[in-house]
Amino acid sequence: MRLFNLLFCILSTLYVSTTYAETEVQKVKVSDPFLEMHTGPSDAYPIFNVIERNESIEIIKQHTSWFLIKNNKEMEGWVHSSQLEKTLTLDGDSVKLKSFTRENYLEHTGEAGIMGGNFDTLSMMTVYANYALTKNLSAELSASQVLGNFSSRLILDAQLIHQPFPSWRISPYFSLGAGQIKTSVRSTLSQLTDRTDNTANVGLGFKMYLTRRFILRADLKNYFIFQSKNNNEEITSWQLGFAFFF
Repeated sequence: MRLFNLLFCILSTLYVSTTYAETEVQKVKVSDPFLEMHTGPSDAYPIFNVIERNESIEIIKQHTSWFLIKNNKEMEGWVHSSQLEKTLTLDGDSVKLKSFTRENYLEHTGEAGIMGGNFDTLSMMTVYANYALTKNLSAELSASQVLGNFSSRLILDAQLIHQPFPSWRISPYFSLGAGQIKTSVRSTLSQLTDRTDNTANVGLGFKMYLTRRFILRADLKNYFIFQSKNNNEEITSWQLGFAFFF
């Protein structure tokens, strides 16, 4: 359970670090009639200052479609990208603002996410990280927690993911992997004992690009658990969750 919590914290840290993208600081001139500076990266945050046309500002970093800027009075605030469309560099050139689109999704090299579902009849939750080796093939590491009334299971997997049609908005994939499953008994009334077994799995699923950095993912797997007492298990799992790419 501690390892699962650690992986979840790592996933959360990756999300924050990739959502708030550092950009090269640019000093530009405002060509829009005015810019409204918010205290945070959303319309829900209040406007605390207005920058007039022809004033110079610095663009510091980006959070989705919002940019942190600094005016010539050293005040920092957030401005939506729609208000920076006419902004010019000090040389009079148009500023190219980075945005997250489906094209970014098709070119991404990393992905991390969280999913939930069932392992046979038990509740299951998984965190994973994925790295693209080629356009169609990626390597993935995952940690899953399975909770039952009498025991819990920790599953660590390494697998290869093959997407034959990565450019499709709803893209099917196939997976093949191996790992270990650690069973921990939670009740003295259970006939189970603590043990660690090797596993193999095959699966299929699909990924669907949603918006900005976000992906919907569905997963169906067949696990083969190789027990030392030659009484092997075969268990089916399904999961649904969200991921972000970077």
